[in-house]
Amino acid sequence: MRDASVPKVVFLLSDGRTADFPKDLQFSAAMRKAVPNLNIWAYGTGDYVAIEQLVNMTLSYDKIVTNQNLTKLEPMFDGYRGIEICEKAPVCVKGSDKPLDLMLIIDASESVEDLFQEQITFAIERVVQNININPEAVRLALITYSGKSTINFKFNDPRFSNNSAVIRHLNNVKAIKGTTQTPLALNDAVELFMDRDGTSGVRKGVKRVAIVITDGHSARSPRAMASRLQNENVTVFAVSQTPNPTVDESELLVIARDKSRVFTPRNLQSFETEFLQYIGFGCPGLKLGPNSKPSIRGATDVSCTPNSLTVTIRTQKPMNGLIYAQQYSEDSKCVQVASNEKRETTLTLLEGTCGLQKTPSVNGDGYNWNVTVMLQFHPLVITKVDQGLDINCFTPARVSQAEIGRSTIKKPGDTQCSYRIHRYGPEECAALDAQVGDNLFHKWECDNPPNYQFLVHDCEVTSTIKTAPFIDSNGCTIDPFILETPDYSRLVTPRKGDAYVFQEMSAFKFPNQGDIQFRCKISLCDMESGAECTKMIAPKCGDKRPQRSIEPSKAGFAATLNVETKRINVLENERIKPPVPVKYCDIRLRK
Repeated sequence: MRDASVPKVVFLLSDGRTADFPKDLQFSAAMRKAVPNLNIWAYGTGDYVAIEQLVNMTLSYDKIVTNQNLTKLEPMFDGYRGIEICEKAPVCVKGSDKPLDLMLIIDASESVEDLFQEQITFAIERVVQNININPEAVRLALITYSGKSTINFKFNDPRFSNNSAVIRHLNNVKAIKGTTQTPLALNDAVELFMDRDGTSGVRKGVKRVAIVITDGHSARSPRAMASRLQNENVTVFAVSQTPNPTVDESELLVIARDKSRVFTPRNLQSFETEFLQYIGFGCPGLKLGPNSKPSIRGATDVSCTPNSLTVTIRTQKPMNGLIYAQQYSEDSKCVQVASNEKRETTLTLLEGTCGLQKTPSVNGDGYNWNVTVMLQFHPLVITKVDQGLDINCFTPARVSQAEIGRSTIKKPGDTQCSYRIHRYGPEECAALDAQVGDNLFHKWECDNPPNYQFLVHDCEVTSTIKTAPFIDSNGCTIDPFILETPDYSRLVTPRKGDAYVFQEMSAFKFPNQGDIQFRCKISLCDMESGAECTKMIAPKCGDKRPQRSIEPSKAGFAATLNVETKRINVLENERIKPPVPVKYCDIRLRK
């Protein structure tokens, strides 16, 4: 049994006529005391029900149903069923992380040459992998130094605006011959935090932290520069991989100005305890409880090579599930298992596999990659919090004109189409659950060649036992109570963004049926061909349209595709007022 944060329900089936009073009252009270967050409900069975006896156990008439008001039974569970799948990110900062301007200052001089790689490993594993580098969350700048100081990148460098890019750079940083001149590096840090010319990318009103990784053997004292950093409201950590007695802890204390932020091999295990106070999830009211979902934490990292694409996902909590290329969940080359150990999971897809699309750019300067990646937050089943990410990446390369020509002539047969139900608007989040009466939006979308448009036709809605058509073969509505004729305004005259067909509807359900699914056909038409199909987009519909039979492939069109939505669980939201409470009587006589 799970903890008190999870509601518990005991459902009693009884006519209430018991010879154990007051034991039944005592036992129900003892159960509530032993099981926190417990509700006791009752179904008064039969035609003779002792209502007051049941109330002794449920403590409320509203938690009792009988044969007379049995329609109340299903709505009693509505409060325990999710109807909202759109996760709202905290408004304070995109990515739900505290904003922080962080400076990494790494000693690369001769005195730490033997331990330099350990310093880099510490920077990657203990610093970078604990933060979310993102323009809206943690902005990172890097300085390396020996006899001179080098600013590797500033806070706003777009080349290093995510974790993966920073890690790649750190792995290529080399030790530098020369003496240790820590004051020079601290001076550069002061200048970046002061941002005199407005180019460093440091933000106003955002906490500032500098982490200095050194052995403490500077040729000149860093005291004056450390004081200037403090004057700029910068919190400084001093970290050394050099063990005692070689490390100069007194100089580390001069740099950090607080013993609690000085770390050597003796107390390095406590670094995160202090550091994590400055990072993480900082939105007011945002708390990650023991059962919180591992939703996406900020931006993903995407990189590509001439023959592969890599995406790294970071979540708020360690994820126990899968990351896979859409429609390739059964192919081991296209799946990465997240085993509830880390908040970061990486998936690499190779050219020619997993639906990864690679197309030359129009101007011939490289290749564009595209793939849809699914995040499944359970190792076995698809849940309503699962998310899909449309991943794009660009690889610079020289592309021949012949290859550009071949790629730009996209064939209708290469077209892929989708059909989704959205909440709030056609460009908002997808819906898997809804209540009767909710406003939802149907959206049909294709990656067709630019000279092609498409017609949505022959649509039907199905449940487990019923099927009802609602769009005919000409693309016109058959039953406007289900859905009006689709709106083609974003397809025929596309504005900024993708072209698509959409229509709003009010959620409905078949009696005694929960899940429904929508299916349609989509036919592609070459709008430059002069064919008859060009006159059918958008459909020209009268007030009434006859129901037509479904064609396997629509005449006059280049290709016809079948599309369908995911199943949607539609809940009733009507509430039937409870009748006058039934006493110990024959309920068949009640009116």
